[in-house]
Amino acid sequence: MKILLVHCHYRLPGGEDAVFAAERALLERRGHQVIVYERSNEEAAHGLPKALLPLHAVWNHAAARDIKHIIKTQNIDAVHIHNTLLLLSPAVVRAAKSTGVPVVQTLHNFRLFCPNGILLRDGRVCEDCPRHGLSCAIRHRCYRGSLAQTLVVAAAYGLHRRLGTWRGVTMVALTEFDRQKLLEFNRQYPMFDADRLVVKPNPVCVPSGPVNPWGDRKNQMLFAGRLEELKGLRTVLEAWRLLGDAAPALLVAGEGPLGDWARAQNLPNVQFLGQLPRAELHARMAESRAVVAASLCYESFALVPAEAHALGTPVLASGLGNVGASVQPGFDGLCFAPGDANALAGAVRAFGQMSFDCNAIAARARRTYSEDENYNALMRFYTKGTIQ
Repeated sequence: MKILLVHCHYRLPGGEDAVFAAERALLERRGHQVIVYERSNEEAAHGLPKALLPLHAVWNHAAARDIKHIIKTQNIDAVHIHNTLLLLSPAVVRAAKSTGVPVVQTLHNFRLFCPNGILLRDGRVCEDCPRHGLSCAIRHRCYRGSLAQTLVVAAAYGLHRRLGTWRGVTMVALTEFDRQKLLEFNRQYPMFDADRLVVKPNPVCVPSGPVNPWGDRKNQMLFAGRLEELKGLRTVLEAWRLLGDAAPALLVAGEGPLGDWARAQNLPNVQFLGQLPRAELHARMAESRAVVAASLCYESFALVPAEAHALGTPVLASGLGNVGASVQPGFDGLCFAPGDANALAGAVRAFGQMSFDCNAIAARARRTYSEDENYNALMRFYTKGTIQ
């Protein structure tokens, strides 16, 4: 197949860029001809492009023309769109759809219904916009704390909602939790065809070798992520303070704004590793009894729990959003009430009396996140009439 991939990079690299690159490489490895149309918001950082960005964010006529031209002149078989914010605009979705080829868009966040994309305001989960309209975001200046920028994003998604831009497009949610949330919001403010919303997790790349059995693992747990409020670091350290000398060793991998505060707690069983290379992080996961995922928000795709499970490592997860939904309690981890240090401490104590089949955890996760599963799903989406 000849496939057109469309993506707008943010000014700072992020997870969406990594997924775009990984899926491009996957398609090329499988013998497909991949045509790429990619732009960057960095192009509009200064001068006239910056002045025109509010208009382009709502409807970029030039980008839409480019997409139509590529599809027609290069005989494209399918189009897969990732991010369109800000420079490309949803107009590229309409342009691709107008040519009659199958169009797929991956929803890396909740931006269709929430201008800041993460359903979060003032450090708490917020579903005001999906339930009461985009004016809520404008009132609270939810996109980067800016009234002007929030107006632009709300205008773009409000206009294209009314125009039915995403009707007839295969929309890809990253998890079943995301899918259910999006369907719930779509009933209130219809944006897409509910029967064309499908699930395809991001690929997860970890070493595929033998799994460390439960009995051979060190009496330690791992917290991996940015050291910030939303990842629940305060909850984790308070739980370890409550556990005292009975606490297993806690390895903290990552850096962030709470790093100095966290180190200043001087907890005896807590070791700070800093930002680790991915390979070393995976090695620490594979030798640990559990990974602690204490997020206080929904997350878009719970990568750390997915990686842990693929290595056969159970997860202690806050029972919220994609982190909580990633765990089947008793099989591949336990859940605790988000933000509740006492509940986490209780879960750690319970963990000490349990054992887990690490090989079974890894086998299921590796099937779910495998390259073959990822590729087969893409092929279904790119072929008309085979949407599940």
